[in-house]
Amino acid sequence: MKILLSLCLFFYCPIGICAVDFFYLTETGKDKIKISLEDLKAMPTYSFKTSTNYTTEEIFLGVKIYDLVEKYKIEGKLIRAFAWDDYSYSMPIDEMIQYNVILAYQKGGVDMDIKSFGPFAIIYPRDIYPELSQRDVNAKTVWQIRLLEIK
Repeated sequence: MKILLSLCLFFYCPIGICAVDFFYLTETGKDKIKISLEDLKAMPTYSFKTSTNYTTEEIFLGVKIYDLVEKYKIEGKLIRAFAWDDYSYSMPIDEMIQYNVILAYQKGGVDMDIKSFGPFAIIYPRDIYPELSQRDVNAKTVWQIRLLEIK
């Protein structure tokens, strides 16, 4: 069912039938929070130029994970990011803060939509830090985020 939803989002968004501009944040023992693109754009932004496993070098803009942790008073140690196709990966929050990882919503100065791996993606600045040129960073680059689960 979720694969079907992903395909619908991918094929119908270009003509405006659907537009996803939010994701959910959950943490054990706390209420689920719906966070919109507008909410993120109201926060301090951060950008860097890097390549990913699916893109050439681009400028990505978004919100530092550190700022999300502060704003939403996140207390966990891991973030598990879930994509619309149910792919998920867990990342240590301390590592994400250390490397200024962002929850990106723009690539090349344009808001990302479903077809351009958006509207939200976890982006590591792997071209800035040589130690991030490892294979596991590819797995940590989660696109089309629908849920961030804190553990």
